[in-house]
Amino acid sequence: MTALNAKYIHSSLAIRYLEKYCNRYQEEKNYSIQIKEFSINESLDQIMAEIYESRADVLAFSVYIWNVEHTLSLIDRLKKVLPEAILVAGGPEVSYDPVEILEENPALDLIVKGEGEETFRELLAVLAGKEPEVLEGIPGIVYRDKGGQIRENPERELIRDLDRIPFPYTEEELAKLKNKLIYYEASRGCPYNCSYCLSSTIKGVRAFSLDRVKEDLLLFIRNKVRQIKFVDRTFNYDKKRAREIFEFLMKNRGDTSFHFEITAELLDEELLELLQRAPEGLFQFEIGVQTTNERTLELIDRRMDFDRLASNVRVLREQDNIKLYLDLIAGLPEEDYQSFQRSFDEAYALNPHVLHLGFLKLLKGSKARADAGHYNYKYTGEAPYEVLENEVLSYADLLKLKNIEFVVDKYHNSGVFANTLDYIFRQHFQSYFEFYERLADYFQEKGLLRKAHSRLALYNILHDFYRGRVTGSEEELGIFTAFLKYDLLLHDGRVRLPDWAESDTIFEDFNEWRYNFLADEKNLERFLPHMAGKSVKDILKQVRFETFDYDPTTDSRQKGTYIVLFDYSKRHTGTVLLCSIPC
Repeated sequence: MTALNAKYIHSSLAIRYLEKYCNRYQEEKNYSIQIKEFSINESLDQIMAEIYESRADVLAFSVYIWNVEHTLSLIDRLKKVLPEAILVAGGPEVSYDPVEILEENPALDLIVKGEGEETFRELLAVLAGKEPEVLEGIPGIVYRDKGGQIRENPERELIRDLDRIPFPYTEEELAKLKNKLIYYEASRGCPYNCSYCLSSTIKGVRAFSLDRVKEDLLLFIRNKVRQIKFVDRTFNYDKKRAREIFEFLMKNRGDTSFHFEITAELLDEELLELLQRAPEGLFQFEIGVQTTNERTLELIDRRMDFDRLASNVRVLREQDNIKLYLDLIAGLPEEDYQSFQRSFDEAYALNPHVLHLGFLKLLKGSKARADAGHYNYKYTGEAPYEVLENEVLSYADLLKLKNIEFVVDKYHNSGVFANTLDYIFRQHFQSYFEFYERLADYFQEKGLLRKAHSRLALYNILHDFYRGRVTGSEEELGIFTAFLKYDLLLHDGRVRLPDWAESDTIFEDFNEWRYNFLADEKNLERFLPHMAGKSVKDILKQVRFETFDYDPTTDSRQKGTYIVLFDYSKRHTGTVLLCSIPC
């Protein structure tokens, strides 16, 4: 069983579910299953060689939009060198139009449609029994018969009791995967019917029992897994159930963090109060805004109370113990460039830690794809079927939005320019979108888009942009520079300051002043009590003193000489404005 993950850090939940299910309910011990995971960034030659050397009788592939092209190419190659092997595919990218997939890919023998655990178990039992003619009795498969004709069997009913499905990871696997992103689900299905999402094609929600979920989560915690990402489409669809799981994780906190997709407007006061007490770093919430255009929301069959969502996000953000990801989708019906700007500004105003700009994908089987002609959608013919333009948003508009996505990710989402961006928005821009639009234009003019940039390079670029495109005032440039220098030093204690960050003030005997300051026990007791008893030499390895021409810890416009102490000894950098000269 093989999966080509999008990144090395990812792992496949699907093939592990199938393997554990088949092994638990295998009636005769007449087959064994191996799992081999790769990433789409690896060479197909290397992947093919490793699979070939397994000499398996059946090769099964998990197929999604991120790996479909690679996987089908791999299947074609393997069939040529392993003609007797039975090649099977499953997953959303082959489930919607399986007959067409088999017609276009003669190397592929069989497709498992939809939920695969029971179907794949029955399939392996038949294949291991060397009676392929019984394939016609297995619901949920599409296959070639002995004459080469494609046969499509009836759909299989969904598994109602999800607890029958074993936990997908062994402790040995968890030890190997502990530093990767591990996927987990507490439920299947979604209560909503958003037209762009495949979850809307399966009605209703089925859930694993709470006892089962708690048992699973304890295994992750005890094995010190770094991060678990719940793939539940709406984790908090059941408020009482969500609360119980949150409470359980808070009570049993270990080294593991948990990422959830939630609907923010479903959070009530009781649940918000609980979440405000969650330990910092334990939870991450991904919240789908998608758009604030009410007409567009109606057209995509999405129910959302943005005012309530915004109110709840503000409460969570004020506490700042949960990392918040907000999602927008560009290219939705009847949302033009100006409307998307409004959606962006309203979402950005909530100050999420990460604002993700996605682009509409017309997935196979989705209502959005079926309605593509109505809105004059043009989209890529190959996965991920991303929109190129529609009747209200041109390709040129989408290109501009992709450029904006690039700079938002580099500056806002990185989290290392927060003080600088706050100053820029307070002083110069009423629209967040306008700032990023102008910055993206600057990147394009300078040939800086779609390139890798070091963190220091991004600081330099922002300084050049501000100086050349935002203000001609020396005072404004000086204040901006103080904030930018402050952000730079907050996140890098060893950086060599660029020319623009040098202070105007020449502080004679600054090294001696630093030494005398740290040698004074009263100063240590007041500013660095956790370093009491350490030598000045050891303390200097963990702190840094810098001078500023403007106070970067306030909004003061008074020019002078300010000394800031940066303490890098803790988990999060701490700073103290010591004094202005003379001290």
